[in-house]
Amino acid sequence: MSDTSPNVLMVTREFSGDRRYGLGRSLLPVIEALQRQGWRVRYLTQEDLPTSAKAARQKWLGSILRLPGIAGVAQRETLIGALFERLHMGWFAASTASEQQFSTVHLHDPWLAGGFWLGCKWLRLRGLRWGLTEHGFGCYSRATHEDGLIQGAGAQRWLRRLESFVLGKAHWVTAPTQLALDQLARDLALPHCPPHWHSVAHAAAKPISDHPTQVKSATRASLGWTTTDMYIVGVGRLAPLKRFDILVHAWAILATRNPSLHLQILGGGDTSTLQKIADAAGCGDRLHFAVVDDVQPYLSAADIYVSTSQTESFGLANLEALCAGLPSVCTAVGGVPEVVAQGAWLIPVNVDVLTTVLSILVESPHERSAWSLRALERAKQLPDLASIAHRYAAIFQS
Repeated sequence: MSDTSPNVLMVTREFSGDRRYGLGRSLLPVIEALQRQGWRVRYLTQEDLPTSAKAARQKWLGSILRLPGIAGVAQRETLIGALFERLHMGWFAASTASEQQFSTVHLHDPWLAGGFWLGCKWLRLRGLRWGLTEHGFGCYSRATHEDGLIQGAGAQRWLRRLESFVLGKAHWVTAPTQLALDQLARDLALPHCPPHWHSVAHAAAKPISDHPTQVKSATRASLGWTTTDMYIVGVGRLAPLKRFDILVHAWAILATRNPSLHLQILGGGDTSTLQKIADAAGCGDRLHFAVVDDVQPYLSAADIYVSTSQTESFGLANLEALCAGLPSVCTAVGGVPEVVAQGAWLIPVNVDVLTTVLSILVESPHERSAWSLRALERAKQLPDLASIAHRYAAIFQS
């Protein structure tokens, strides 16, 4: 069944395009670090599904969506489609683990893990060690609901029971912060975190810069940014829970009286609503959007970083901003306070508070310098990539 060398099959429901701002940004560096430590690792995604498997899934899903009580109910159709997709991908992971002789499997959400458990039962696989990472803040039903996969009270109760069952069968469960694990336990009505649950942080793939000023000067020219203007940057997909509307509103208030203030948002999605806010304030030409594979040049060139998300289990972009030595403003949600600690200015999800804080940073070079030093100091306290990979290896082999 298993290879004699340490090995792990990493399983996500992603497509390659999701790797810009999805799991790939945190997962790929860990995979490479494990490989350097002698592990055989495969990264399994939706794109690895054979065409025949995709066709079969669509056929089965089409039959399910025609059932009474589901057909014609948009929210139920969407939820069933998402759940079925993940269960099917987990089942495919069980088949792949058997065929390619993986003894360790790590899945990246509990619905995937549920499909994997079913696949192992059906294929009568024995001896596989497996676990999963909870990437949302709290249980997966909560995280997906907040991300727009709407679920009624009955569906949430059923999905939480399913999640509790899957987590009980897993050999290990990880989350990127202890705060996320604690919220997961509360959501699943557990008195405390079980002993096989572990907090494993993300690590920034880029090295920490001790000289952010020099780096900024070198990268601005390559981005076409002027040396005299000021740039605020935000990172993330343009989803409602990221609350970029708050950032654009606050920036627009300041930009109307500061003609050199720009806002750069790095993330894919519909930009029209945000652009309308800026256009209405008369500063639409200074709002910029980009979809890039590497955010590091923008972080190195910017003056201020802002995250206005209403939920985060970790916030990898926040960590990357600290590592770039950027004065950072982050909403104090989810696991963010555990990650940034004193390295970022923590605020509530509130446009007036953000406007006040940004006004202070924009107008005071001294404040920006002080928060830049705080950012770098905090970044140096966090675990590096090699130690994170060793942590995972220990969990996989324990």
